[in-house]
Amino acid sequence: MVRKFLVLAFVAALFPAALWAQETVKAQETVKAQALSSTDSNVVDETETARIDWTEGYVEARGQAVAPSGKQETAQGKLLARRGAVVDLQRNLLEFLQGVRVDARTTMKDFMTHDTVRTEVQGMIKNIEILEASWDGEVYTVVGRVKLEKVRRALLPALPEKPSEKAVPSAPVPGRKPSGSYTGLVVDARHLPLIPAMTFRIVDESGREVYGLASVDRERFLSSGLCDYHNSLDYAKGAPRVSDAPVAVKALRVVGPENVDLVVSNGDAARIRGSAYDFRVPCRVSVVKR
Repeated sequence: MVRKFLVLAFVAALFPAALWAQETVKAQETVKAQALSSTDSNVVDETETARIDWTEGYVEARGQAVAPSGKQETAQGKLLARRGAVVDLQRNLLEFLQGVRVDARTTMKDFMTHDTVRTEVQGMIKNIEILEASWDGEVYTVVGRVKLEKVRRALLPALPEKPSEKAVPSAPVPGRKPSGSYTGLVVDARHLPLIPAMTFRIVDESGREVYGLASVDRERFLSSGLCDYHNSLDYAKGAPRVSDAPVAVKALRVVGPENVDLVVSNGDAARIRGSAYDFRVPCRVSVVKR
């Protein structure tokens, strides 16, 4: 009860005067078909009313409401139901966002105490992109989406370790990879109980970091994240993110008990660090999980 009260208070504080302003309705059938759906190869965590797609990089939620008593069959009733559905969507999105894992130790809820993060989250929810809006005569339903890029930008000022600006190396020409150079990294973790997160680390057998926030360019991290997650190894190896000649390694284990960070062999760590093209800087990394 206390948690729900705090969430309701937070949502109400975000929109004191114009709670349902600034919606963008996109009614095309192609967009509607995407709402709260995903392909088989996408890595998705979901609840009854919200979901995060770690492959496509977005958080999506649904809101519903009915018209007030006595106004069910009026234009005003429909409008009030829509407004209520948007509020429900915003509440569901906020509740779900708070549980998204940021790293091995923290979730979004831990960062909501930071004024800058809270302000940015307020803006994200206030300007949520409405993908679908429907009215069946009794219930108004809306589906909205926030891109993970916006979440990463909101988190950046409060991250304990921040990526820095780096010179991004030119990628090898497709089909002309120099010897000892790879175009990206694919980590096979299908055999492990890996939990996706906004940030994570890959370490070698002695615990030395091979890949993480210290390895990447800040803007590339913000725009595309440290990696994308897949559940198909074949698809990940051929994905544009890692280009045509990635190095594929099999993770040895996850770092418990959080199961966010990955351990690779010292030999694979040497191949990753030794690539003539440092694919880590532009975040050309994919992780495959079951």
